[in-house]
Amino acid sequence: MGTIVKRLDYLNKKGFVIGSEGGNDYAASDIAFAHGLETPVIKWDDPDMRENEDSPYFIGKYASMDGSIPTRYSKIVPIKEEYKPIYTSPVYSIPLFKLVYNRSVITTHHWEWDSYKIKGQTGERRLKEYLYNTPPLFHLDEANWKLHQADITANMKNWTPFQQEALRHEMTNFQTLDTDRLVQKTEFGSDLQVIANFSSKDFQSEKLTIPAHSALISNNGKITMISTDNLD
Repeated sequence: MGTIVKRLDYLNKKGFVIGSEGGNDYAASDIAFAHGLETPVIKWDDPDMRENEDSPYFIGKYASMDGSIPTRYSKIVPIKEEYKPIYTSPVYSIPLFKLVYNRSVITTHHWEWDSYKIKGQTGERRLKEYLYNTPPLFHLDEANWKLHQADITANMKNWTPFQQEALRHEMTNFQTLDTDRLVQKTEFGSDLQVIANFSSKDFQSEKLTIPAHSALISNNGKITMISTDNLD
């Protein structure tokens, strides 16, 4: 472990931008980003996902023969129900790493599991991206850009100013606002808050209504609503 830390420190001092597949406390002082902390590798040893090409859960191949994005990264697939509580459900998630390292390490999805990869969960994952200050991850070629351009450009109008502000502060609070843990709140500094409503019903927060499958961003009193109704 000491050798790894020394290598990271050496590269960091030489001005390299260092990233990690996963990210750990011991590396936080040297790495700039950690992919895989928010959505990790999902069930590496499941043959339906990795070997059985006839399975609806097969995530695709590494190779691309025509110069396009390999299907491993572009194919939209569902994941099995038993994996959702472990890997993607917000109910069982607590942002422990972000509560410590929000200003130090940019965390995102593992590169196999970009923001559009999981069928039926694009909206849920977008809400969590805002809640945790997790940059969206995209694999883009000409075809994928044409497919997602409108959504990406529309989302960036909200995401860019949000992250510029969120990165300036520590994550100072995380809490659940309902008994089902489907409405969650994070705070960055003293003036930026995000309330994500993962539930299928509206949620009342003080005098504001947060629709189902939406997030409310309050930045120094300015309110922005993030809707995901058209994503899945």
